[in-house]
Amino acid sequence: MDYSSKYSYRVNYVRPSPIRTLVSKISEISAARRVISFAAGEPDPGVIPRGLYARILAEVLEEEEKSCNYSPTEGIPSLRRAIASFMEDYEGVKSVEDEIIVTIGGSQAIDLIGKIFIDPGDHVIVENPSYVNTIVNWEFYGARLVGVGVESDGLNVDRLESVVKSLLSEGRRVKLVYTIPTGHNPAGVVMSDEKRRHLIEVASRYDLIVVEDGAYNHLVYEGSFKPLSYYDKEGRVVYVGSFSKVLGTGLRIGWIRARRELVELLKAIKGPSDMCAPVPLQHLVERILRKRLFDEIKKKAVEEYRRKRDAMIEALDEYVQGVAYNKPLGGMFVMVRLPSSIDSEEFANILLEKYSVAVVPGKPFYLDDSGKNTIRLNFTMVSLGEITEGVKKIGVAVRMFS
Repeated sequence: MDYSSKYSYRVNYVRPSPIRTLVSKISEISAARRVISFAAGEPDPGVIPRGLYARILAEVLEEEEKSCNYSPTEGIPSLRRAIASFMEDYEGVKSVEDEIIVTIGGSQAIDLIGKIFIDPGDHVIVENPSYVNTIVNWEFYGARLVGVGVESDGLNVDRLESVVKSLLSEGRRVKLVYTIPTGHNPAGVVMSDEKRRHLIEVASRYDLIVVEDGAYNHLVYEGSFKPLSYYDKEGRVVYVGSFSKVLGTGLRIGWIRARRELVELLKAIKGPSDMCAPVPLQHLVERILRKRLFDEIKKKAVEEYRRKRDAMIEALDEYVQGVAYNKPLGGMFVMVRLPSSIDSEEFANILLEKYSVAVVPGKPFYLDDSGKNTIRLNFTMVSLGEITEGVKKIGVAVRMFS
């Protein structure tokens, strides 16, 4: 049977996630030999309190009669209330239960937003670089993505305004701006408060919706930052939240905070595809929030990852010459710009095959060729010793390529 003649036109937009493809390759090689991997974007398993989760889940399965049945599509009511309180307590954003819909991680939230807002041909503004899975996902819906550069203090909002004005003057449809303002993936930067206010002003001026990806909002190592939602008085910000980066990526509990009418539409679209997020894990997260356990889990994670970040920056300073990088204020990543003569994809392949060190080439995060000599390094999943050893090998490889 030849399926190709039956495919939807949308198959033309399908491409695999470069990160997931790379992770599969690393997994295969790791089965044969030790690999130091800076490729993952996950918390350290040793920091995740699995014993605590086991005890809470045992309580859930014992006490919650319907913990293995479907929940409402939008999530169990107690978790939605807990997330609304969490938004107020941790983000300074007053929220109510009806503004929250629970999703299967932040990834499903981003997919749902794409389904609701993006028609083929719509122009969507994203940071350049941006989260590669959002790029892949929204291109599947036919979005024409337009990249705006990222500076050391976040998105270049002045440039964004110029781009939007130009597109609108040409009669283009511009609906969304997607941004990761805190702990940017992959750039590692944090948007300044001034730029956050300015972005909301630009969105209001040109009638745009801002999709705020808050995946790393609770991994901040210096300073404190209010989300874009804090500055939004018109309901323009659709907030995508996730507990993955602190509590564990495998829990797959995220959420969207938005106006009630949008939440109702999200429910209608989400229900037929997944029914609901995993119910035992919804109860687990609800109890973590209700029992005020999140603070301690977050504190341990931030302390451990700050040490690892500092170790990576110190190792880069000492062992790798001729490259550029910023010390991230939050998140999980350091973006390294290699000498311009180095192609990062070739570099990453040689680094893995010859030195057994895995990094993510930066090119897939960019909408142009400006990232062809960049690599993304994760510092949360590796040990302190592996950071030093792996970065030393990166330095050797850079010298070899240079």
